[in-house]
Amino acid sequence: MQVLIADNVSRQCDAVLNAHGIETVRAVGTPRQELLAMLPNYEGMIVRSAVTVDREMIQAMPRMLAIGRAGAGVDNIDVVAATERGILVMNTPGGNTTSAAEHTLAMLMSLLRKIPAANASIRQGKWDRKTFVGTELFGKRVGVLGLGRIGREVASRIASFQAQIVGYDPVLSPEAVRALGLEPTTFQEMVESCQIITIHIPLTAATRGLIGRPELARMPHGSFIINCARGGIVDEAALLEALNSGQIAGAALDVFSTEPPTFPAALMDHPNVVATPHIAASTHEAQERVAVDIAVQMAEFFEGLGARGVVNANGMEDCLMSAARPMMRATRLLGRLLAQLGGPNTSHFNLIAHGPDATQIMQGLEAALLTGVMCQRQSGAVNEINAARIAAAAGITVEAVGEGEHPRYQMLIAAEVVAASDHDGNQDGDEDDGHEGGQSHHAAVTLFGRDDVRLVMLDNLWFDVVLSGVLLLIRGTDRPGALAAMGGALAQQNINISDVSLGRCQDSGDAVTVIRIDGDVSPEALDALRNLPVVQTVKVVRMG
Repeated sequence: MQVLIADNVSRQCDAVLNAHGIETVRAVGTPRQELLAMLPNYEGMIVRSAVTVDREMIQAMPRMLAIGRAGAGVDNIDVVAATERGILVMNTPGGNTTSAAEHTLAMLMSLLRKIPAANASIRQGKWDRKTFVGTELFGKRVGVLGLGRIGREVASRIASFQAQIVGYDPVLSPEAVRALGLEPTTFQEMVESCQIITIHIPLTAATRGLIGRPELARMPHGSFIINCARGGIVDEAALLEALNSGQIAGAALDVFSTEPPTFPAALMDHPNVVATPHIAASTHEAQERVAVDIAVQMAEFFEGLGARGVVNANGMEDCLMSAARPMMRATRLLGRLLAQLGGPNTSHFNLIAHGPDATQIMQGLEAALLTGVMCQRQSGAVNEINAARIAAAAGITVEAVGEGEHPRYQMLIAAEVVAASDHDGNQDGDEDDGHEGGQSHHAAVTLFGRDDVRLVMLDNLWFDVVLSGVLLLIRGTDRPGALAAMGGALAQQNINISDVSLGRCQDSGDAVTVIRIDGDVSPEALDALRNLPVVQTVKVVRMG
């Protein structure tokens, strides 16, 4: 594995990755075109905020498995494009929490007490005490907009000043806010009642310009705004107007809509603005911490130990952990099996998982089933990261449910492919002309040990077959000598049987035989099987 480090992160990042046998190459400050030419050679990439990993870059990454952001925000990474390519995007949300929270408090107090301006004055040899009368934080109503790690840490620190703190987060209910020890409020109430608002939400399409002219106009006259989160959340032109009118008494800004901004800049030159160049996370401790954290996370992922800090796995971090991988693999194989049984026109699958271990990772199992289905139906990279998106574009849906214990197995993963009304009865026009078109199919798998995936049920018949290689699903007459005739036909074609299991249809007197063979099956061997009097249909399933 090779990881490209494209931003200036601590050398401890290299040391950690190298200790895990992962090569690192530094490309800090490399021109964009040169960087694009390097990307095809790497499985991993680590950035901070200086490099923008856009769609063009991601399309130049045929081998890329993971992009790591040494920090919290990922707005400099096109997460949608990465997800489409099946590339994991991870960050280190906790690594710079303390630094960002402390910087927010430093900015707030510097703004309220006019420390930068007073410092500049005294450096000019002035002793001006009247100009720099400040404002106390004590007793003020402070709104914390965004209650992630940093927002919560900021709230706890402001509490020591005996301010009245209210909190709002668009993804948290009022009960969840109360559970954090904060008074919940709405965004509109926060704007209209808080004398100080400190911002700790990500920049998204929904939050860009969230605080604009209408919001600034509704704030109490002489309010303060602190933004150490992301530029663009506050409308900078509107903020400058509000500062000039006195509606807003002051602003402390570490982030801007364009970085670096164009100088001279009226907003940053305003006497009631305290500005810093996006340095909230820039402490020695934080830089060391996030560099080590992202290296450890990437090494764990490459070594199959799971993934932490994932931002594009739809809450599937637990499903990517080592303990869940065997169940995920079994479900992928189940998806490949059902995709071949159902044919190319089937678009709906049902998934049922039995057992406590399986039911805890339902999102992952659903993604794994879709991965197996889509790997069978199309070329190109498909994995649990992009399977849902690819399947949705193809009109394929899954209904998943977790059940209790199964009477036969400690863990059982079952799925059904629902027949399509326009099923043509033939998947690809080759040897599968025995396909039972227009029918639903149901199958179930389990694990023997950690890695031994077994097909244990097919269309309500019980089996025990290793789910790998090439399988022949043969429906025929259940009578003495039938299995021997099938084996003889395969032997005449020099095909060796590696596994076999029989399921008996009690109501019809037929049986379904699942035969796993070494190598592949020739058209001649299939003809030989189909010409046997005891054989009705033959379906070939290739599990890879």
